[in-house]
Amino acid sequence: MRGGVGVAGSSHLCHANRMRRCLFCLAALAIGACKPSPGPMGKSAPRPGPVLARVDDTEITAADLQEVLARYAHTPFVLARYSTPEKKKELLEGLIRYELMAREAIRRGYDRDPDVQRIAKRQMVAQFERREINDKFRAEDVPPADVEKYYREHQPEFVRPEEVRVSQILVHDAAAARRIAAEAKSGRNDAKSFRDLVERYSEDADSKSRAGDLTFFDRKTTREPKALVEAAFAMPQVNDVVGPIASDKGFHIIKLTERRAELTRPLAEVKVDIQRRLLDQMRAQKKRELAEEMRKSIRVEIYEDELAKVVLAATADGGQPPAAKPPVTFPVPTVTSTPKP
Repeated sequence: MRGGVGVAGSSHLCHANRMRRCLFCLAALAIGACKPSPGPMGKSAPRPGPVLARVDDTEITAADLQEVLARYAHTPFVLARYSTPEKKKELLEGLIRYELMAREAIRRGYDRDPDVQRIAKRQMVAQFERREINDKFRAEDVPPADVEKYYREHQPEFVRPEEVRVSQILVHDAAAARRIAAEAKSGRNDAKSFRDLVERYSEDADSKSRAGDLTFFDRKTTREPKALVEAAFAMPQVNDVVGPIASDKGFHIIKLTERRAELTRPLAEVKVDIQRRLLDQMRAQKKRELAEEMRKSIRVEIYEDELAKVVLAATADGGQPPAAKPPVTFPVPTVTSTPKP
């Protein structure tokens, strides 16, 4: 193909580009993101498997290489590429460079950088919560009676209300709307006829691109004008056409295309979802209890007057906070925690 790349060539080019991107990401992981962050002395936690290299007192094991490659378990060509001794050595060199960079960063004091310490604290707390709280609560720990009780007490959450689906023609001239409505009603059982009228007359670009379809909605929707919603639910049969219906958008002619009855999802269908919700509640309660227990040995002071000055969001009308009270960078240090003397 002159002046460009043919379909087959383009396909091969896209495939090559995807491969390069994956290999680039893999190399980046090897260089900077696949080993645990070193502790204060630069030593990472030991990993299982044969030791492949040492950087000072930190061991790099087969498990470290496997962790990198595991991220590409569904990308066979990457795994195949890194199966040779040369490519495995390349990955290992990447991990060694990572450890060397970590030690140099510590030597230069980056382990004391506030941003680094903030990130480390966040990761530490996340690991603590996962291992000490989240992992100790399983779905099977949720009593079946609690699941059934939640289902009974939150029944509206598991009910899909009655819904209708209509197509519309929207115009802004009342006389034109009456004329189009008469034409639409004369061919009420002909779906193609209504679609043709939508294409010919409708002035609503959004619904017109879908042949007038407004998709399903229930009685409480605010997506469509109230008058249209009421008229849609009042139509007794599919293919009924009503209109014109006046609204602040113009004049609507609508056709009922589908109706769905109210449906209550059975307990068996929502059991897993309920278990997940109750599991989250159990974990949250455990965190609260643990925090309360820690407060018995750690002094916590809250400065209400300073807290009152903090602006965390824009004003209710969408504007910016007043100039006299500039936003405070989050998190706000209004709480201090120190051991009791």
